[in-house]
Amino acid sequence: METEPSEPVVPTAPPGAAAPPRRPVLERIVRIGVLVGLAMRIWEYSDLRSLYIDEAALLTNLVDVPVFDFGHILKQDQLAPPGFLVVERLLVRLPIPVEASGRLFPLLCGLASMLLIAPLARRYLDRLAVPIAVWMLALADHLIYYSAEIKPYTCDLIGAMATLLLAVPPGSAGPSRRRLAALAAWGVVAPWFSFPVVFVLAGVGLHLIVRAWRADGARGAARAVAVCGGWFISFLGCFFVSRAIVSKGDFLWTWWNFSFLPIPPRSWVDARFTIETVANVFINPGSVLTPFGFISTAILASALAFAGAFSLGRRWRGGLFVLLTPLLLHLAASALRQYPFHGRLILSLVPTYHLLLAEGMAAVGRASRPWATLVLALAFVGGQAGDIFWNQMVMPRSRSRPFDTHGDLKNDLLDDLDFRRKIKPKTPEAVPLGLHEPGRSSFSPPWEKVAGGRMRGSSSDADLLTAQGRTGFEVRGSGIGIPLIRPCGPPSTTRGEGRSATASTLVPSHPATAG
Repeated sequence: METEPSEPVVPTAPPGAAAPPRRPVLERIVRIGVLVGLAMRIWEYSDLRSLYIDEAALLTNLVDVPVFDFGHILKQDQLAPPGFLVVERLLVRLPIPVEASGRLFPLLCGLASMLLIAPLARRYLDRLAVPIAVWMLALADHLIYYSAEIKPYTCDLIGAMATLLLAVPPGSAGPSRRRLAALAAWGVVAPWFSFPVVFVLAGVGLHLIVRAWRADGARGAARAVAVCGGWFISFLGCFFVSRAIVSKGDFLWTWWNFSFLPIPPRSWVDARFTIETVANVFINPGSVLTPFGFISTAILASALAFAGAFSLGRRWRGGLFVLLTPLLLHLAASALRQYPFHGRLILSLVPTYHLLLAEGMAAVGRASRPWATLVLALAFVGGQAGDIFWNQMVMPRSRSRPFDTHGDLKNDLLDDLDFRRKIKPKTPEAVPLGLHEPGRSSFSPPWEKVAGGRMRGSSSDADLLTAQGRTGFEVRGSGIGIPLIRPCGPPSTTRGEGRSATASTLVPSHPATAG
């Protein structure tokens, strides 16, 4: 029988060891973390930074467009959930700058995530892990940044968190009528605001059916299946609307080709790339950092997450299933080339990674000494705090997001590994972009910035970009005064030591999300 995870029994500390912190102390730490997270997101929003190229592209489908216009293909190769488009088209009509109105809904989602993290952590984690999970989310720089970007990424985050919180809690009883009603309503609405939330709903739905069958037999299982059937019908409606408005070209598939994982792997390189990509979620978009560098951080975080999964599985197997199912379905969708597995498109996996990591830190303390949990928490939260201090205090004028061929906010584990392996394209044609830099006599590729097909440059210097052979970029007008950059010609070499594809290998069968 499953046991309640929100009130775990903490073993008595060994003689001479420090006693675990009292509950009032932990609650104060949690409240402060929530307030800090709220403040950081509001601070980011209040900066009203310049529009990123993807924001400008999406705005062409929001400004002066009918609210419920889903009869035309979205411009600039963009795609967003229909519900998100409706809300944004309403907000951009407000008599305030578009940087403020367009980012208001993502901000509200970011703030809501901070309000949900404490009850979510209490549902799944040991009490010592709750403040760790709260502070990791509060200081996650990717999540702070995307809380002020006109994109549905924070909708993905809040959608996953709310769905996990609505899952049937541990115990012998089946789902109550109130919970069934809440799940039925939420599962119908959520897919219209977030594409990857369906992976979380799938796990919660399977868990719901099993729990209902155990508690009430066939009748209970039938009710749960009916709820999940309503979710599926809603998802189909969203799918067909999204397919009608997505561009029929191959740009999205070419752009995200690198993020379709080679599963099953055909070589050691494929296997290594998949493992590294899965671990990279801690760094991007999880923003998990320590003072020890990306590689050491990813190894340590992965080990602790395994320990956390073991700890949670012993206490509540259903909770572990609900947390891990979205990850497995994300990987399956990526292997089938139906949904990218990278960065900002998988913010829905951040709760899984953060919760298991925090639980692992608490498990280490229970198995050894409570101070071990404190040391680990300080290493991870301190690393995040240092990153926040650098971005918000030391370099406040450089917060504008640089152009990146994969659209990332900053370098991550894969960049670090590529740099260490000194991966360089064999020919200049493999380089996707040339940037003009002081001291360069032409638009030749800045090789020192290339790592496995990646290159950075300032989006504000878009007018300095020029098409370079078949793998160059073209600069197009956004319609609202901001130049947009998009690849033209076959894609560049992808990460993973030479994995590449041409447009002819990408057959659209499902709408992938724009960058």
